[in-house]
Amino acid sequence: MNRASPISAVKRRACVACTVAKARCTPQVANMCQRCARLGKSCTFLDLPQTRRKPKAAPSRVEVLEKKVDQLVSQLATLTRPNEQISPNTSNTVTRDSELSQDARQDSTDVETMLEAAKDSSHGVDPPTTSVLEGQPSIVDRGLLSEAEAERLIMSFRFEFVPKFPFVLISEGQTASQFRQREPFLFLCVVAATVGSVHPLTKAIAEEVMNHVTMRIVARSERNLELLRGLLVYSAWYTYPAERHHPRLLLLIQLCVSILYDLGLHKKPNLNLDEQRALLGTYWLSASLCGVLGRPSGVKHDTRVDEFIKGLNSTEQFSDRWILPFIKLQSYLGTVDEVNSSVHASGGRALVQVAQSSLQRQFDNVRIDVEKSFSNCPPSTANAIRIEIKYVEMRLEELWFREELWTADPASPVRTTMLMNMIHRSKELIQMISNLPNPDIIQMTITTSARVCAAVGYIPTAVLSLLSIITTNNDSGTDDQVQAVVDAADYPNLVLQLANVLEIRFEELSTRDRDNDLVGSLCSKMRLLARCYPYQIRGFMANIQSRDVRQAVPPMATHRDEIATTPQVWPPVYEQFGDIFPIDDSQWDSILSDFTGF
Repeated sequence: MNRASPISAVKRRACVACTVAKARCTPQVANMCQRCARLGKSCTFLDLPQTRRKPKAAPSRVEVLEKKVDQLVSQLATLTRPNEQISPNTSNTVTRDSELSQDARQDSTDVETMLEAAKDSSHGVDPPTTSVLEGQPSIVDRGLLSEAEAERLIMSFRFEFVPKFPFVLISEGQTASQFRQREPFLFLCVVAATVGSVHPLTKAIAEEVMNHVTMRIVARSERNLELLRGLLVYSAWYTYPAERHHPRLLLLIQLCVSILYDLGLHKKPNLNLDEQRALLGTYWLSASLCGVLGRPSGVKHDTRVDEFIKGLNSTEQFSDRWILPFIKLQSYLGTVDEVNSSVHASGGRALVQVAQSSLQRQFDNVRIDVEKSFSNCPPSTANAIRIEIKYVEMRLEELWFREELWTADPASPVRTTMLMNMIHRSKELIQMISNLPNPDIIQMTITTSARVCAAVGYIPTAVLSLLSIITTNNDSGTDDQVQAVVDAADYPNLVLQLANVLEIRFEELSTRDRDNDLVGSLCSKMRLLARCYPYQIRGFMANIQSRDVRQAVPPMATHRDEIATTPQVWPPVYEQFGDIFPIDDSQWDSILSDFTGF
């Protein structure tokens, strides 16, 4: 038998045929493998240097573990032969084993670290609690505000602003300089709230507050109690800039809610007094405004809220007792929202009456508790609480807005009574604001501004609904009934009086700067409403009278000129407003929505 020729020393891989067939390739001679020789195929080898080698992949974890097992078995075999001389190769093996053992310990440490990290459901590092702007000069250090003026503003906040929003306090005996050093952001927000709309620094301070919000809260996710307290103060007296739908104001309130939850104040045990006040302030502000702005509040009334109210009612700080009526009234408004949302059209008028009667009984009890606080609070606090009470009374009548509840009986006496009550209570709230002392007007919170807007928007909506009901029935005495409703509302005079009172805040501002202020913008729109409202009333009645004429005149005589020259029986309304502003229905609805939707 002939012996095969020696195989080439060049390192080869499988031949092309075996590679395609995925078969084992065993070389037989230099250029022929055993399989190709048996099958009579052409056998072609590619030398490894001619191929493009792929980079060697890192060993998998399984391969590393298998290698460690082999090494450990080798070590165990060596240790079972203690009298055998260790060869140099064995010495190298032990060295490698030592290195692998170190890697194993490192892997074990990594696993322990990962297991420890897995106990925390969050990801990444904790957000910072210190300011990225720490150490930067304040507005006093930069000479924009004198030390004396800063001291005056801090004192004003303590004695004049806190009674209207008793959720953020400044420590007694703390000077403006000490306050600025300890809580610079809260100091900045207190200054922003107290300087007023006409101060030359109003815009600059607002921009600096938003610079803190952007760099610290948004960009770096800083979270601490000072930021929360500062945002509460700034939001409570937010004035600049005025924006449609109030996106910046809504953002600030939602940031308050977010920081509260990030700090764990909603579940953290044993909150200190400042933390309790901050939680209650966030609840009150978010529930008061987010609902008005058409957004969910995010903070609910729960047992912790009741617990903190009870605890704060017995502290040494007298202003803590003023918190209870604000929270009680806002909590009751939450009940009103829940009950009203549960009233379905299928229930009809009877369900509306049952719901309203139940809410009224509850409110009577709430009002008794709330009014007990009047004897223990300053006049400005009592005024703010009375405005909240009147606003609740308005909200009790709002089911008349929902047209689907009255399709079966649109002229129901229940509905007409609710409409008249809405007009009277809205008027009372507006008159209450108009009669406030000047300091209370200047220091009015954003929540009170929202209540004013609701009253300004509810009256004309209720008046036009009542006129529609009256004229649809077409009974005798329609003109007298319409005149009685219009006179009862006295809307243009009422709104102009309110605008004149509120504009005391802007005596030294230009028209442009006034419109950049939230309350100033509302005053401009109130004046526009006062001019548009008489036109809406006249237009509404003209349409009704034209309809009556068309019904009374035979079809052959209903000519446009005849209708136009027909004398109007209904007496003119508001003749003193000779410069009334004519607008179409869509423009009217748009202006009115600025108030009903704040």
